[in-house]
Amino acid sequence: AVVVGSGSGGGVAAAVLAAAGLDVLVLEKGGYHDDRDFGAGELDALTTLYAGAPALSAEGQFSSLMAGGTLGGGTVVNWSTSFATPEHVRAEWAAHGARQFAGDEFSRALDAVQRRLGVNTDHGRASSRDAILERGLTALGWHCEAMPRNVLGCDQGVECGRCGYGCRIGAKQSTVKTWLRDAAADGARIAVGVEVRRVIVERGRATGVEAIGPDGAPVTVAARAVVVAAGSLQTPPLLRRSGLRNERIGENLRLHPVTAVAGVFDEDVRPWEGGLQTRYSTEHADLDGAGYGVIYETGPASPGAITLFQPWQSAARHAADMRALRHTVQVGVIVRDAGSGRVTVGRDGEPVVRYRLGDHDAAHMQRGVVGAAEILAAAGARSVRSSHQNRVDAHLPGSLEGFAAAARREGYGPARCMMIALHIMGTAAMGGGRDTSATDPDGATWEVPNLIVADASCFPTPSGVNPMISIEAIAHMNASRLAARLT
Repeated sequence: AVVVGSGSGGGVAAAVLAAAGLDVLVLEKGGYHDDRDFGAGELDALTTLYAGAPALSAEGQFSSLMAGGTLGGGTVVNWSTSFATPEHVRAEWAAHGARQFAGDEFSRALDAVQRRLGVNTDHGRASSRDAILERGLTALGWHCEAMPRNVLGCDQGVECGRCGYGCRIGAKQSTVKTWLRDAAADGARIAVGVEVRRVIVERGRATGVEAIGPDGAPVTVAARAVVVAAGSLQTPPLLRRSGLRNERIGENLRLHPVTAVAGVFDEDVRPWEGGLQTRYSTEHADLDGAGYGVIYETGPASPGAITLFQPWQSAARHAADMRALRHTVQVGVIVRDAGSGRVTVGRDGEPVVRYRLGDHDAAHMQRGVVGAAEILAAAGARSVRSSHQNRVDAHLPGSLEGFAAAARREGYGPARCMMIALHIMGTAAMGGGRDTSATDPDGATWEVPNLIVADASCFPTPSGVNPMISIEAIAHMNASRLAARLT
């Protein structure tokens, strides 16, 4: 079996298939970087550990679509947040035709993944950011809970704050530390710097892949089955370049649009230090009665990262904001999007992303922006500002009515408010029919039964929470089904 990709999906699939006795080859486009390679700085990490931007960055809606681009994928650079798939989301996915999402099979996969990653709340010492988040939530009487994390021996201090650029002390249980190590122990081979361009399909069956090697030379690998886990931006173009025609491939792109509200405090926060994420709130996770809304989280704010939510307005304004950075907390607003976009293929064979935030989701984001400001105000901030291009701020103490009205007036269209997409999902969704889904309940493409998808592309709808555990559980389940058929 050939596995394309080595992140949350590919790493797990490789381990499951190798454990079943199959000869497994993992092909990863990115390079291999481990503990000793991390820590050279933000620019080095962003250019070596993250994937490049797609051809069209969602019609200007987002300043960045964040995806891992190294061995281990996003599991190397994510913020270690480890939520199991919520029950209402599992029911929603099952209703799309993959009924095992609501049953014991997926529960067993979730349990297996959480055990292997060592998910725990024992490394939940609140950073100064999260202490402020918790203080504000408690003052408002809103939900606040400890964050489950996949770390062992985390320092929960200086190094933890840098871990979004790779964990230098090896505490984060990425697929490199877990599943890929298991796969290698069972005989799997791993090749980095190999870009798969096409799955070879003959007489309706996948028989291997064609790729470009690290030296630019063509590479062909023969296989009995191919598992695609290239991520929700790259999986659809790969399937299209391989000749698949199902109209649902590339549709249903879901992104969890994220913006942030910054609060400036008198106290010394040092927001680049401390646990990546140790507290969260689902106070407004269901704003429409259908399970769609926002969740609140913080994240480490280093000088480069903070500019993702800090529009340029003037040199003087930027300098003042950066001088205040050590006193600043950004509360992230993560929207579970009800709308969707799509990924098509450009003339060069690369992904083209089209996505526009709909009115329904924009209303939820507005509520989240106001909610984040309320949290910061309740925690004692002396000022708050949103991420709108035209500055929206408020000096505190005082009313937030003007802030809310200005944010609503500025809106959330392209170039109006800075957003990023942290969680990219849904472009090869599993379901019960080829007219409504890109892959069947086994994760197999409808046209080629031994071509399996095992990444966030499989999500029928967005997870609503950080998706790593959900991706790994799907990969575990789909790979287990494939292994049963092959052995």
